[in-house]
Amino acid sequence: MLLTAALYEVGFATLAAVPYLKHGFDLFMGRKRKLIRPEQDFTGTLTILLPMWNEAKILIQKLENLQQTTQAFKPHLVIIDSASTDDSVSLAEHWEGKGSFASYHLLRMDERKGKTAAVKQALEFINQTNKTDLVLMTDADAMFEVDTVANLLKWFSDKSIGCVGATPKRIGQRIEEEGHRSLFSMVRHLESKIDSTPFLEGSCMVWRTSSLDIEALHVTSNADDAQIATNVRIRGLRVIQDSDAHFIDHAPLERKEHSRQKVRRAEGLQRHLLRQREHWYSHRLGKFSPILRQEAALHILTPLLLVGAFIAMLARWALIGFAEIDFTNATLTTMHVGLFTMEAAVFVSWLTVRYGIKIPLLHQLGTIVDGNLQLIRALWHSARGSSLHMWDQHIDGRI
Repeated sequence: MLLTAALYEVGFATLAAVPYLKHGFDLFMGRKRKLIRPEQDFTGTLTILLPMWNEAKILIQKLENLQQTTQAFKPHLVIIDSASTDDSVSLAEHWEGKGSFASYHLLRMDERKGKTAAVKQALEFINQTNKTDLVLMTDADAMFEVDTVANLLKWFSDKSIGCVGATPKRIGQRIEEEGHRSLFSMVRHLESKIDSTPFLEGSCMVWRTSSLDIEALHVTSNADDAQIATNVRIRGLRVIQDSDAHFIDHAPLERKEHSRQKVRRAEGLQRHLLRQREHWYSHRLGKFSPILRQEAALHILTPLLLVGAFIAMLARWALIGFAEIDFTNATLTTMHVGLFTMEAAVFVSWLTVRYGIKIPLLHQLGTIVDGNLQLIRALWHSARGSSLHMWDQHIDGRI
């Protein structure tokens, strides 16, 4: 029985590592591929989409930032409000900088239905009115650098590009957020080199209006940015992240808020990846299918396997406590000492990330462990039938 529990623990842990090894190998092999931004400027029309809900604290700052960083393109601006209960609508209505844009529209929803529902309604309005070439979606708490939009738009002089996202520069982030985001951005950039990335940051992303099927958006689910990015690639155009175009936002400072953000995001991505399972083995999508399939394994299969490894570990320790173990047996002793050492390393690595202690190698391992804990929590939320597509903002990043 003891040996069986140990074998299960090792087996589950090994299988959980396989998606990381496979995707890591593919990304390593594709690292030398070129991803060069075109020099030619895009000459089409641009509409900025700004969803908001109770953003009175930062709305004027956001509008002024858009005014300063996009005026060269004379874009249209569409703001959609999800039934805010603060002064957001009043501030948007009376803002004096409306003339900086080709047109300025404020749409109001009668009730709050979540960001994806708001985005879908705004896109339907955009398609019916200005027939724009590109849509740039951004969040109220994301600020652009001077050249962010100009750099993103240059990609669209390449007809094969359908959607481009910027890379985050986060202020005040916790150590686990720093590790997670660095890894996330690196993976997105390398996936872009191979073919396309299925995930982008909704805080700043641009796509061709003609490349998106609006009806494909699931309004009762979050991860609207991933839904858009994946749909654009399925419809035939590439989706990339520009590692040199940045937006700036504030990460949650408290551990509780950080975890809440990660669980919400994780649940949205897991549900999105499951809905895309018909494309996991699609030959039509070329190298994008393995990327989609491996992301599904990383977000869904790996955390489930780690739960299995944890249960097997508890069973092994329970059996050790109740059984008389012959530790004069060198093979048996080596096996248990080895397993204990690995378990201790994993636990310590998580503690170092949890309490902000940065130790080389342990930090990277701890970041992965902490990320999988949030994925497990997200799976549990989904299993209970709860949806996190409507959420309260993280106030500490908006003060």
